[in-house]
Amino acid sequence: MNNPLVAALIIEGIIIVVMFAVLFWLVRVLLKLKHDYQVLNDIVHSNTNDIAGLCSAALTIDSRIAAVDSRIAVTDGQIDDLAAKIADVEQNDQSSHPYSGDIRKVRSGASVNELMQNSGLSHDEAALLIRLHGSKTQP
Repeated sequence: MNNPLVAALIIEGIIIVVMFAVLFWLVRVLLKLKHDYQVLNDIVHSNTNDIAGLCSAALTIDSRIAAVDSRIAVTDGQIDDLAAKIADVEQNDQSSHPYSGDIRKVRSGASVNELMQNSGLSHDEAALLIRLHGSKTQP
């Protein structure tokens, strides 16, 4: 009777040792999984913070771009107004200036003789207009 009881106790002991070994292995695996979970959780939290920062920066940049866009639109309107005023001034200035047609002829390359013949200017007047309004390559 003693023999089967001892064999049963040995088998139970082996089973208990195997169960403790499996339990120890499961505890180690659980601790490793908890550590991996914590590392992944930290990475996800860091990524979430990075994405929040990027979204905030994108909103700031978007508002700056909108402000620059509105400034560009205002400046474009001001440039158009100034161009119109300059055109008006030039038109008024050219129409009231007695030599405006002669100056245009000089800028297009007219010579002293052409100015004297076509415009009725004296030699000195034609030479002066060419010096003042002619191209820089002419002597």
